[in-house]
Amino acid sequence: MNKLDKFLSKLDKKTRYEIEKTINVILGGDFSKFDIKKLKGKHNLFRVRVGKVRIVFKYAKDGNFVQSISFRNDTTYNL
Repeated sequence: MNKLDKFLSKLDKKTRYEIEKTINVILGGDFSKFDIKKLKGKHNLFRVRVGKVRIVFKYAKDGNFVQSISFRNDTTYNL
């Protein structure tokens, strides 16, 4: 079990569904539905909020990659 699956397994069904839906949209490249912010000082790294959870992903021409998923805390954006 990878870190993503482990993190998602600890969440309630509603939150897990919202995060999985958001990840699928991010990987598909459609960002119009979300409040996406670029991370300062990071090249091509962005974050999207899903409730209390932050999804950090890398935007690239050949595809988007999820870097991390975690609850918001002091170390959320230390990549």
